[in-house]
Amino acid sequence: MNRFRLGLALLVSSLLTLLLGLATRIDPVPLGLRAEHTAIDTPAPGPVIVRIDPAPATHLVLDAWNDSPPDAFTTTWTGFVWPLRAGEYRFAIESDGIAAIAIDGQSVTGPVHLTEGAHSLNVSYTHRGGQIHFNLLWARGNEALSDVPSWALRPRRIRSVARLAARAALDRVLALSEWIWVGLLVTAAATLARAGIRRLGRILERVCELRALEWILAASFFLNVAGIGWGLPGSWVAIELKPAYVLGALSQHFSHGWFDAYPPVHFYLLSIAWSPLLLLSWLDRVTFDGTVGYTSLVLVSRFVSLIMAAGIVIAACVCGTHAFGRRAGLAAAAITALITPFLYYAKTANVDVPYLFWWALSMVFFLQLLDGGRLRDYVLFAVTATLSVCTKDQAYGLYLLLPPVIVVQTWRENRAALRPAAFWRALIDRRLMTAAVTSGVLFTLCQNLLFNLGGFMDHVRFITGPGSGAYRVYEPTPAGHLELLRETVRLIQISMGWPFFVIGVSGMAMALAAPGRRRCAVWMIAPAVSYYIGFINVILYNYDRFVIPICFVLAIFGGLVLDRLFSMTPPRRRWGVAAATAVFAYTLLYSSTVDALMILDSRYEAERWMQAHVTRTDLIGVSGLREYLPRFGDLHLEDISTIDELRQEHPEYVVLNADYARAVPKETAWGQMIAGLQGGALGYRRVELFRHPSPWPWLPSGHPDLIGARHETIVFSTLRNINPTIEIFQKAR
Repeated sequence: MNRFRLGLALLVSSLLTLLLGLATRIDPVPLGLRAEHTAIDTPAPGPVIVRIDPAPATHLVLDAWNDSPPDAFTTTWTGFVWPLRAGEYRFAIESDGIAAIAIDGQSVTGPVHLTEGAHSLNVSYTHRGGQIHFNLLWARGNEALSDVPSWALRPRRIRSVARLAARAALDRVLALSEWIWVGLLVTAAATLARAGIRRLGRILERVCELRALEWILAASFFLNVAGIGWGLPGSWVAIELKPAYVLGALSQHFSHGWFDAYPPVHFYLLSIAWSPLLLLSWLDRVTFDGTVGYTSLVLVSRFVSLIMAAGIVIAACVCGTHAFGRRAGLAAAAITALITPFLYYAKTANVDVPYLFWWALSMVFFLQLLDGGRLRDYVLFAVTATLSVCTKDQAYGLYLLLPPVIVVQTWRENRAALRPAAFWRALIDRRLMTAAVTSGVLFTLCQNLLFNLGGFMDHVRFITGPGSGAYRVYEPTPAGHLELLRETVRLIQISMGWPFFVIGVSGMAMALAAPGRRRCAVWMIAPAVSYYIGFINVILYNYDRFVIPICFVLAIFGGLVLDRLFSMTPPRRRWGVAAATAVFAYTLLYSSTVDALMILDSRYEAERWMQAHVTRTDLIGVSGLREYLPRFGDLHLEDISTIDELRQEHPEYVVLNADYARAVPKETAWGQMIAGLQGGALGYRRVELFRHPSPWPWLPSGHPDLIGARHETIVFSTLRNINPTIEIFQKAR
């Protein structure tokens, strides 16, 4: 479809949807039921909210309470249900609390025969704590249960069945038109994106080996997309940016004191990526309460990470090409694509890949502006650097040393041009001033300082207080700083694998030793040193995801070494190519263990076992965070963390993540319960243990957090969330 035809189709679809929407407004009797939402268990009489709800549903209940419902409330929906055909109907309620249905004054407990036309309907729901969940379902005959449509619900009786049938037909046509309209909007956006990708391809063709880069990107995308549905529907990803967080921010318009552990830029980006689904939700065609809506939002969020991960690989190629040549750039891109935690975060909705994307892009402009860059390079560096910091705060550490480097290089340019007062000219250089103003204005807009200054200050207080202090592992002493440095080097090594770690360090030494490459090498090292000194050495703890920027820098230097291997004279070049091939083959297996164990995660097998052995009447005791445990569906659960709670609830089964249980201090009540379970002293015996073995056990020195024993009590890698050791204990007979 060419652009003209697409534009014409979009115009026609917009007008048709508008006209159909206006036609539905002619009906004087609104769709839905009369709802009364009443708070209970309050000292004073609770508020009563009366409104028309299109249908009894979770999101409408939350909307009635402005997303801040009381701990306990009742809701009653009254009106009429209108089947267009006579027959036997089944009604059902999905609810977290007590609920009931009455039709024509009779309580509904099974199939009911309804004639064509109006039947009085009364639906009641009582909520007392926990997560709100409510849906009204129906089905005719043996059809599958589905949500009761709003056209079949009216707050008062309508005499004409023909009028109701006409409205039902109009609603169906409107729904189809709205879906087509949103689909055309998505197609138009995809067309614009395709044009942008083609333009990017033409730019990359001028600066690097595009054909070879495309193969690297395709392989990287395949590795990153494998396991993208890990844990869905559910939540196994730690600190993932969940839909509820973004939807909550949207409901507050990122103002009125809103703040989160992370800055708002990626919230904005996800809101844009979700816009087709948000539009359909606004049109009341989809909801995010159920499994399908929630999973759709998560998958879109993870797909955004996939795209940004591809951008990081491209940026590595461009940086490596600028620093050491085209072949070195390709090698740098390939090394970056195989950084082990990079494979994990490229397929999750965390903010780690997004902030790295903006930082990697800023490094492209950083190298260009230091090499006689134009005003555009300075401004784009300021924009991307600000977006990186406004995506994840820790990115500030990557930029602490870069302004001095830029000023020194600008001073060199002025001195080379024999300009008087070269240093002061460098400080007031028009390019620097424009970049600084751009960064300040963009930071103000991104953080919404004009309308949410209080929320921004609360965010700063959080990240400088409980958001970081509670995680400190090392003491602020010389010994503590030395231990932190050792752990950081270890994390870099296991993130890249031994071969690429050695190659990256060797490449850095080679670049620093060569006078012609030394200045560019210093430029590349500056953000890594700045990041360690200004961030990691300040918070006094580290994770593997924190060292990905340092791995990126080493990947650039690793490209220099691999370029040398491929540039050797013919007799030795064969050995160089063989060595490089062996290193890539080893690291491919080393890092893709992430994908294999995500697909073969132990919790899938544990869930199948529970489906075969556990009944809905069995009480299951769970210990620890739910995201580290199997998904339990509608099984009966109870959180248990002490021996007294275990004896009081007396569950039939107890499910435990043994890897994280090792980190629980033995002297605590929780630790004593875990020890008693595992030692058999509490009347329970272990009936199953699940952990999938390494997919290639013959590979030497595999990633310790993926295939190791996991005996460490301090966790430095979220990769051990993959394929955990799950123990299931059963009450002894």
